[in-house]
Amino acid sequence: MAVENIWFFCLLSLGYCGLSVQVPSASPQLSLLSTSPTDIRVMWLPLSSQLSRGAITRYRIDYRALEQVDHIYSVEVGGNETQVTLRDLKPNQTYQLQIAAGTRAGFSQSSEWASHHTPNLTQVLFAPTELKVRAKMHSLHVTWQPPPNHTQITGFKLSWRELDGEELANEEKPMVNERIQQIKLRKRVKHHEVTGLAPDRLYELKVWAFNKQTEGYPAVWKGRTEKLTRVRTTDSLPPLPPISVRARANSSTSIWLRWEKPHFSNVRIVNYTIRCSPAGIRNASLVSYYSSSSQEILLESLKPFTSYGIAVQSNGADMRGPFSSTVEESTLPDRPSSPPLDMQLSALDSYSVLVSWRPPMEPNGVILTYWILYTGNISHPDHLWINLTHDSSITSAEVQGLMSGMRYYFKMGACTEVGVGPYSPVKDVFTPPKKYGVYVTVFTLFTECIIFFFKGVYKFYSSRFILCFCGHHLLGTLQYCFG
Repeated sequence: MAVENIWFFCLLSLGYCGLSVQVPSASPQLSLLSTSPTDIRVMWLPLSSQLSRGAITRYRIDYRALEQVDHIYSVEVGGNETQVTLRDLKPNQTYQLQIAAGTRAGFSQSSEWASHHTPNLTQVLFAPTELKVRAKMHSLHVTWQPPPNHTQITGFKLSWRELDGEELANEEKPMVNERIQQIKLRKRVKHHEVTGLAPDRLYELKVWAFNKQTEGYPAVWKGRTEKLTRVRTTDSLPPLPPISVRARANSSTSIWLRWEKPHFSNVRIVNYTIRCSPAGIRNASLVSYYSSSSQEILLESLKPFTSYGIAVQSNGADMRGPFSSTVEESTLPDRPSSPPLDMQLSALDSYSVLVSWRPPMEPNGVILTYWILYTGNISHPDHLWINLTHDSSITSAEVQGLMSGMRYYFKMGACTEVGVGPYSPVKDVFTPPKKYGVYVTVFTLFTECIIFFFKGVYKFYSSRFILCFCGHHLLGTLQYCFG
């Protein structure tokens, strides 16, 4: 009887356990993303214990092309997975997807169909490849490779944010700290160090390509920084770099820089060191250092229309910390500091001159127009010189409507959106005199005849003689000229 009771208790226990595992009462919510024109990354969050009603053992993802709704494909993954990538799809196509969660008792009801359109092959910017992140206590070292169509990109953007809460498999989506920081990087850059982070915190990091028309799909990483290791008081850690470093152009020669103290610091920060240099230049002689006891500074004596790379360092009483991530900002444009180069003058004929030149050495902005000033009297002030305006796309122009046998004086200036710069040194050119033709010769002969007539006496025979003389010469000239 005792054995029968034991068997009954075991069967009852198994039955109870079996009854406790049920079909999930809901299905996960889908998040869809394409990292290339031929794939869809399907992501979801695990169900809570109340909704799963048992251990989730597998997920089933159904998908179909909108053009062929009768052809449904299915993919199953393990219960510990939270994403799967569907590959070998067609570009520029609309797909519908749904998901169901399963326990040992079976699958839940599938979610509603969610639609996603794969990108156009000719327009999309792929996500960077081989994204690798090495997490430290206060920083993330990020490396990546350009996407396959890297010739179409202008540069990269990198953003990071802190995620609040534990991202455990049986919890809902963690709250997101909306304080997102983002920087732009040049096309050739393939690594970056994100600094000023707190230890043992969950972060989300994204890297994506961009150009003038669009932004590409991101490569995403989520992970934690290392835990803070205990050190002896005699081995104090250096202060962390500032965070939220922001630069804004103030004028053509100055940039406002502002930042915030790091969230965590083991030493008291007494001041900050600012490093500033033209972006992309590694010449140590062009690097300038500034000091500030506050959390802002106006960087002055900079070059107009120039991009600068700026980083900030925290300083303790007797130690210096690492520099922050570099931010880039350009000073505003200004008038050109130099005139167009190598202005050359060449007389084409008696009435026109060809002017040629090269762009100025220090444009201080985008050249919009060139001004050509000329006059026949060098003592005239500038407002009395004739001013011709030409588009910046040309470096030569023909000045017409001049007078023959004249000396003309020329000078040039280049103009940005701010205004015109200094004029080039004055140069002169002589237009050749006009060559006399047959009509001038005839006019001269008539003039000589009239003068001869009025100088003679008013006698009939004298007048007749003079007229015959003039007519004889005039007819001879006409016959010679016109054959």
